[in-house]
Amino acid sequence: MTTAFILLALALIITFAGPTLLFICVGYADYLLERRRHLLALKHAVRRRSDEH
Repeated sequence: MTTAFILLALALIITFAGPTLLFICVGYADYLLERRRHLLALKHAVRRRSDEH
């Protein structure tokens, strides 16, 4: 009985907050990718600078 109640509650939450959760997940993934790209660019710049000397 408890499991059914939990599943029903999760289904309701996903139904009502689905688009919001999806938006949050996509935004977070985009943020992580952007941050990773920024860190890779910094690493590349540091490596290029150290090669000059």
